Amino acid sequence: MLLTAALVLGLFNPVAHSAAHARPTTRHVHVGAWSVAVTRDRFAGAATCAINAADVSVHRGVAVFRLGHRQDTTHAVYRLDGGPPRDVSEAFDAVEARGFFPERGWIVDPDGGEVALPATYLSGVRNVLLRVSPSQAPRRIKVTNLDEAIASAKAYGCVDIAP
Repeated sequence: MLLTAALVLGLFNPVAHSAAHARPTTRHVHVGAWSVAVTRDRFAGAATCAINAADVSVHRGVAVFRLGHRQDTTHAVYRLDGGPPRDVSEAFDAVEARGFFPERGWIVDPDGGEVALPATYLSGVRNVLLRVSPSQAPRRIKVTNLDEAIASAKAYGCVDIAP
């Protein structure tokens, strides 16, 4: 009898119902090699997204390439689909403007093994070649379907993923 009463009170208790309603839910969508995790916070009325592939993640309009620990990326060079070589340092102002590496970054932790480029640089791009130093071979990272993954995140209401 006590158990039945507790269950009934739990079902009709507005606080218990609103607490369950307040828990964020996450939905995973795949677009090519990209995984889009959409977390919807019904209590706050917001959605946040995380876009990831094997060695790349996208945050606030910035694509972060993970090249391995102990890789000093300060003087890394990249090419987009075989285009001209460009220094990653040229993109630092654009990356910083999007709020990435606000307290740490290449100056504080240059051997963190990450290269950050604005996601807008990668629009329509299939491959990014990254070379950390002249003594190392370039590394090819596929970014095919990134535009579609970002569009999917935006369609689910994520405004934090890209500018």
